[in-house]
Amino acid sequence: MNKLFNPLPLLLAVLLFSCGEKGANFSPAAQVKDYFPVQIGKFITYRMDSTVFVRSGSAVETHQYQVKHSIADTTRDNQKRLTYIVQRQIRNADGSGNWTDNGRYYITPLDNSVEVIEDNLRVIKIAGPMLTGNTWKGNTYLPLSPYEAAFGTQAGSEMNTWVFTHKGLQGNETIGGQQYSNVWTIEQANTVRNLPPPATNPGYGSMEVSSEKYSKGIGLVYRNYQIYDFQPPNQGVPQGTYAGFGITMWMIDHN
Repeated sequence: MNKLFNPLPLLLAVLLFSCGEKGANFSPAAQVKDYFPVQIGKFITYRMDSTVFVRSGSAVETHQYQVKHSIADTTRDNQKRLTYIVQRQIRNADGSGNWTDNGRYYITPLDNSVEVIEDNLRVIKIAGPMLTGNTWKGNTYLPLSPYEAAFGTQAGSEMNTWVFTHKGLQGNETIGGQQYSNVWTIEQANTVRNLPPPATNPGYGSMEVSSEKYSKGIGLVYRNYQIYDFQPPNQGVPQGTYAGFGITMWMIDHN
């Protein structure tokens, strides 16, 4: 008489093999804290190109600087959460001249995200899980048109709806002539309307472009932040004018 076939040993073997194979190839998600390290005494220095609009907004200039961000102390925010105080200093782009104070901002690291408050604007800069395609509302705490009063621009009027996205991890990437390993790119916005304006019959245009790159063990190594608009000529204004600002910065030194 033929013995009945018992599938249990074969099933167990398949399960064991499958689990072992998954364990060999499984890579856990990156940790937020590894890409936004904070401690008193840490600094990062950036080269920065600042786009400004002069002559009542009719002309564009690029001003260049070095900007140093140093974690100077800690405090507690209004929710009693540990917060790091960052002192910002600025000097000439070629490294000459003394550092002069250029304001401060605040970093609040949480279990799976990091909040930054600058100019009373709170942004969730980075959030987990750090997986390609993961999204979050990083500007959810911002008011409508946060830059209209200071810069007179309508661009970014609804930036509190921006969807931040982990675009992916680069094993090696060269930024500003320096090579980094394990770089995550976070895209915050990429909307360009009617810019640059056409030479004939230009209409309203706007630029809302924002992205950041973070390197493991270092932090922010690149930022591109362009928030401005263009108003076409009209009866009261004979030439088109820009309003807003732009910042491009990349790391040149750190400890």
